[in-house]
Amino acid sequence: MVIEAVTVLLVLLAGISVMREWAFWRGDGAGGDPPCRRIAVIVPVKGLVHQVERNLEAVTRQDIPADYVFVVDDVDDPAYPLVQRYGRVIVAGRGDGPGKSRALAAALREVKADCIVFADDDIRPRPDWLRQLVSRLSQCAASTTYRWYVGRGIHGVVRAAISNMGFAAMQNRHSAFLWGGSTALRREVVDATRLWEWLGNYLSDDYATLRAVRMVGGQICFVREAIAPTEDVGGVWDAVRWGVRQVAMVKWHAPRGWAIGLAIYTASFLFGLAVPIAGLALGRLPMSVGLAIPLLALAKDAVRASGIRRRANIEVHPRTVLATWLVGLVVVPLTVILSAFARCVEWRGAHYCGPTRRA
Repeated sequence: MVIEAVTVLLVLLAGISVMREWAFWRGDGAGGDPPCRRIAVIVPVKGLVHQVERNLEAVTRQDIPADYVFVVDDVDDPAYPLVQRYGRVIVAGRGDGPGKSRALAAALREVKADCIVFADDDIRPRPDWLRQLVSRLSQCAASTTYRWYVGRGIHGVVRAAISNMGFAAMQNRHSAFLWGGSTALRREVVDATRLWEWLGNYLSDDYATLRAVRMVGGQICFVREAIAPTEDVGGVWDAVRWGVRQVAMVKWHAPRGWAIGLAIYTASFLFGLAVPIAGLALGRLPMSVGLAIPLLALAKDAVRASGIRRRANIEVHPRTVLATWLVGLVVVPLTVILSAFARCVEWRGAHYCGPTRRA
């Protein structure tokens, strides 16, 4: 009886999740004129990622002018001669602490602009990406978006399933974050918090910038129209390790939210798959009501895909939605559970262990 009651509760929560997804993609996306006389786009680079030249071409060919600043650890980095073709280059130097956050902090010390944008070198945004992102700064202290993986093959599906967990977090003001792959900040947020002084202490720049916005009591806008296509590369295990790293960041910087997510994803797997299958095998049909949980998850994925097509103009084939859903039923809870055992993570050849230092 307890199992059936818990299952019904989880089914209701899954239904609410579908309605929340639907409301999220219907939200107002209108922005005003960018409140910037000058825009600076800061891109930390380390090594040569897959298709980096195509990515940088897309990032720098926007329909509004901006200063592009690329940050490398040293001039021996293989990306150094490449990024010189696309904008100004800052050499951050090597040192202790997280490399990406340290690179961003080094750039903030030198960059002068009204609007500051952080971007990753593996995204391939549309020409209106920057305009859409900074236009929301007319309403908010910071604006952010998220990535959408467009890779092919099973590894691409695995990475997409894991990555898409971020959309659920963005739909709740308590769990929303600023995604470092595409985030815009008003200059006053940076200056008021002296962000450059303590950003380098954070393993996750996402949570450092989020803390800065909260320190000034600012609002965050999510920009659906600026969602950045990202081409996946690597194998299945690479995708899983990447996912564990991403979720481990949440564990270290937002432990309460991580614990809630661990409970939800574990319970959904148990009562949405394990218990219903056992119920069918044992002839206890009431236990099979839990199969509604993964079916509602598929409905949520379909709503999200429709929103991505309509708001971000990214084509999503129905078979991709189906494949991502099927893989995600197992891979997503597995990744979250594995993150519980993560003590250290790797980012582009460097190892970092949490928890990180605080300012």
